[in-house]
This record gives sequence, C-alpha cells and structure tokens, in this order.
Amino acid sequence: MKKILYSLKNTKIKNLIKSYKSINKKNKLFIVEGIKEFEMAVKGKFYPIEIFICDEIFEKYNLVKLFKSIIFYISIKVFQKISYRENSGGIIALFKEKKMNTLKNINICKKNAIILILDGIEKPGNIGSILRTANAVGVNMIILCNMKTYIFNSNVIRSSLGSIFTISIFIEKKMETIFHWLKKNNIKILTTGFHNNSHYVVKNIYKTKLYYDRIAIVFGSEDKGVSSIWLDKADHIINIPMFGDINSLNVSNAVSIIIYEIIRQKYYVAK
Repeated sequence: MKKILYSLKNTKIKNLIKSYKSINKKNKLFIVEGIKEFEMAVKGKFYPIEIFICDEIFEKYNLVKLFKSIIFYISIKVFQKISYRENSGGIIALFKEKKMNTLKNINICKKNAIILILDGIEKPGNIGSILRTANAVGVNMIILCNMKTYIFNSNVIRSSLGSIFTISIFIEKKMETIFHWLKKNNIKILTTGFHNNSHYVVKNIYKTKLYYDRIAIVFGSEDKGVSSIWLDKADHIINIPMFGDINSLNVSNAVSIIIYEIIRQKYYVAK
C-alpha cells in the first residue's frame, strides 16, 4: 500500500508549525522531536496524538508499531522545513500533557533519598541539562517552584534528552508548602548561594558533610539565586570554591559538581 505524503499545505502540518511557534496551553500540547526523546516519552507513559515520520530517514519502526493509526508520512523536504533540529532521526510527534505530580499526600520512604529543588530557574536549556544530570545520577525527585518557563518547552525536552518524561517531577507554587513537606519527612535542606551578608554562614562543599539519609539541595535562578526563604530555612548554605576572576558558574554545571560531590561522599567516604 502506497504511503500518502503530507505537504506543507496540509492542515495537520500547519497546526504542527503553529505549535512550535506558540505553546498551546489550552489544549496542553507539546512537541517531541527525536528518536531517543520519543522513546523516553512513551516509557514515561506519555502518549502521542499525532506522529510525523520521514521515511527517508526514519528506521526504528518498532518504536511506533503501536501507533499506526496516528502516523503521517512526510517527505524529507517537509521534514527539514518543520524540524528545528539536525540528526533527530526523522520523527516529530505531538503529545498531550498528563497531570503533573504535587507533594500532597506524597511521602518519601526511601532512605538515602536525594531531592533537587529548582527555584525560579528561567532558561529551558539549563533546566533540561539539570534533568539529564539528575537522571544519570539517580536523583529520586525534582521539585519545581517559582516556575518561569513551560516545563514541556522543546528546549527542556531536547536538553534533558527526554529525561523529563521518566524522572519524578513535582510542581509547587508555594515555597512554604515545600518547606513544611521537607520538615515533615525529616529531609535535610542544603541551599546553594554566594552571600556576603554576615547573617549567613556559607560553607565550602569540599569541607562540609553533604551526605545524609535524606537530603534536598536548592538551586536558584541564574541571575537572582535562591529566594530568601531558603536561606533562612536551610540547615546549611553551601557554595563551590572559585579560584579565578569569575565568581559564579552556570547553574546546570553547579548542579553537576554538587551532586557528584554528594555521590562521592555517599559511596567513597561514608563507607
């Protein structure tokens, strides 16, 4: 049976292009581009609404064998026109959100839990990179507060390599709610930051115990840092030592350094 190739004039293709240009909050739709990202989305129990495949590039048909009724084939010319990435494997899919987790009635029973709290981080690429690191390290959950960007932004998905779909993510608007939940579950709070205010004692991560049975590390926005509530409520305020002319790091790099220092202490020092 001959496959129908959809052109740029087709309504479905036009709607897909519109979805790229603006977030469809009303219908809660988002785009996944790339084989690995699609695979991770399905693994995380997100389900596609429409799938667009370029037969000249796409090879892994086992990924989409359950979705034959919603597959639409496009030429390489159309694919190159509508795709935002190179080397994405010939697949673009439109997905619908599922309800995000909240902290209500959620308990942390697991010992040695590591939690990341992202406070007001704005850049989608940084959020995605953090999620990818968190997935690689085995972070138990991520709590997002004071959100400044759409969590299913295409740059978040791409930078996370699809980790956004399989890691446990919780969104909370009120920081006080998060704080009370942490205390209720006996979770130590480590807040990151650089502060000259003598009111706060800031500790070097390499001279501080970072490994606890249950720990939450708070990271703030690129320009403003963490909200003051986290500085006041923290068990410890920590920073990464600097030796050059620059006194700060990209937040995703800072997350990697601190998380791996926790892992080092957990597996190579604590034992």
